[in-house]
Amino acid sequence: MADESQQPPKVQLQTPQIELDRQLLRDDDLLNEEHLRRMDQVLLRRNLDHARMFSRKLSLELQNFVHLYTPEANELRRRIEKYMVMERMIEKEMARRHTY
Repeated sequence: MADESQQPPKVQLQTPQIELDRQLLRDDDLLNEEHLRRMDQVLLRRNLDHARMFSRKLSLELQNFVHLYTPEANELRRRIEKYMVMERMIEKEMARRHTY
């Protein structure tokens, strides 16, 4: 009878992809040249790939699902531009290291 008071074990849900993206892409780190210099090569390349994929996803979403003159479209354009700036900064750092 003492076992009746026990609660069933909690179900562990898979972490949503957007949360994984946020953990990997720390915008402050990727927009700061000093942070980019401190990143190791693997993390730098991984963040570059992720920034590229994320900006492509946003571009596709902009093309397919959002009317061109809505505030949502303007927000998507701003986010796309931010990720493109991140890409350029990471590429610049990789070129500085002669690893690109």
